[in-house]
Amino acid sequence: MSDGIALSISQFIDAWRLFGQAAPGSRVESTAGVDYVFTGLPIPFFNVAVLTGRQLSGAALAAHGHGATRWASDKGAPWLLIVTNDALEPGIDAAPVLDGCGLAPLLPMTGMIAQAVSPAAGVPDGLLLDEPQDDEGCTAMIDVNSAAYGMDLSASRSAYGSRAFWADHVPVLGRADGVAATSAAVLMAGGYRYVALVATNPAHQKRGFAEAAMRRALTIAEERHGSRPTFLHATDAGRPIYARMGYEVVSSHTCFIDKRFLAGH
Repeated sequence: MSDGIALSISQFIDAWRLFGQAAPGSRVESTAGVDYVFTGLPIPFFNVAVLTGRQLSGAALAAHGHGATRWASDKGAPWLLIVTNDALEPGIDAAPVLDGCGLAPLLPMTGMIAQAVSPAAGVPDGLLLDEPQDDEGCTAMIDVNSAAYGMDLSASRSAYGSRAFWADHVPVLGRADGVAATSAAVLMAGGYRYVALVATNPAHQKRGFAEAAMRRALTIAEERHGSRPTFLHATDAGRPIYARMGYEVVSSHTCFIDKRFLAGH
């Protein structure tokens, strides 16, 4: 599904540009074959170089890897290179090629699309979902993601823990036992409902909370912006859940990290 590959690449870029709008130190730049969106936050996830070319040879991939590393060298922030595996020439293994550029594979992601999600069974018992209307609730979403992914995202609170950032998008926070337990968000990116920040605190996982929060965010986005297709980039853990909801795979990606920012390197 070649158009799905192009869409997946553009959704990365469109969504991360939205993230960049909330960060005063952001840099957005397009070069031949690579789009950069660096927020300047000290969190790899929010600084990305996205390869945009197709049918990349090993030599072309290495050239882009070296070029991205040079571009990012003076930015002072950890970052990820997003490689679309479907956009490489057959037989190309990105990992050994990019190892020579000082980049290591960190995370596989799968581009998935749904015209509409399957009907929900209902909200799990004990879960209260709402759309946070203040900075405190939006900050709680960041904290839930920090706990779920074992990653310190506190530096992003000033940008994405602000209700002002979400004015044109949809954040949803779920509480259980009186505490923030789960979150999901929908960004209106490039005409799609782009799903992000889906997470559940480890103490509340395996109860269907994240799926319920995500469905609520998608429903609110549809009510406000109309029935638009929805897109996301799934981790391996989330992919089976999204498939059950009606999402279909259109692309495969690998996130590479500059080895300078790997712990213990």
